Amino acid sequence: MNLADNIVKYRRKNNLSQEQLATALNISRQSISKWETGENLPSIDNLISLSGLLDISLDELITGEPYLHFPFNYGKPQSKAAAIILGFFVLLGLTVGFLGRFWYGLIAALLMYMAIVNFYPFDYKRYYNYWTLEKTGIRYVPNSQKVYGFIGNMYLPLLALFRMRKTEFVTYKEIKKIEIKVDLFEYQPSKSLSLGPNSGNAAQMIVEPFYFQITTVDDKMIYLNLKDFYWHKTLERQMLPTIILFLKRKNLEFIDQQGITQLVMDRDIKLVNRLYELRDEKNLQVPKQS
Repeated sequence: MNLADNIVKYRRKNNLSQEQLATALNISRQSISKWETGENLPSIDNLISLSGLLDISLDELITGEPYLHFPFNYGKPQSKAAAIILGFFVLLGLTVGFLGRFWYGLIAALLMYMAIVNFYPFDYKRYYNYWTLEKTGIRYVPNSQKVYGFIGNMYLPLLALFRMRKTEFVTYKEIKKIEIKVDLFEYQPSKSLSLGPNSGNAAQMIVEPFYFQITTVDDKMIYLNLKDFYWHKTLERQMLPTIILFLKRKNLEFIDQQGITQLVMDRDIKLVNRLYELRDEKNLQVPKQS
């Protein structure tokens, strides 16, 4: 969407006529009309005034994308509900045990913790494995693409709880290229399989890997998980197009062989299903060898 379309969109969203907007800016209605048809462009001063009157950021007015606040934590749970539930049941186990013997309480708390982090429909490793987009670079957890299994489910949430996350930082100047990828399975999983934002640990491993693959100037590989885009109504789904545009403005090579950038602009799209469709269409176009 271009600037002209955005002016029309947000003027109407604020229930303003061209005449009312022109009066507020102390210009003629014809000027507003020319902006909205693309015949003329607003001056910098008028753009700043427009963003205030229409109650949006300059970025959102010009590009149509939400404003990117720094630092932005991609994949970090916004709600503390899961952590509260975990703490409650562990505390319950300790309380029950303390009514008897200390070791009974310790064992009860440990069993409660093991049961919740491994079987509760929430991936507690997200409190540890999220990455952060900053103004000068990206802060990430090394080996975040590793499948930790039962042991990782046990200790990673504790490391996050006690603020013992081990992270590294790469500046944008140190990045040579970024590739956005979805690793499709050989066969598309059944469409009847439904995975929600609170799917359990097993479900977290079933969905197709979606990530940024970063290559630094010294050929180091970094992987940033993007799977939170899959879940509807998440901030990650809303902000991923803006993040992509932000990274594309940096002096680095951005690779998108699957056309994901264009697809994620439509936030209602079922990304993985569409990629399977495109792959099938491509395979049908390949002539069979005799």
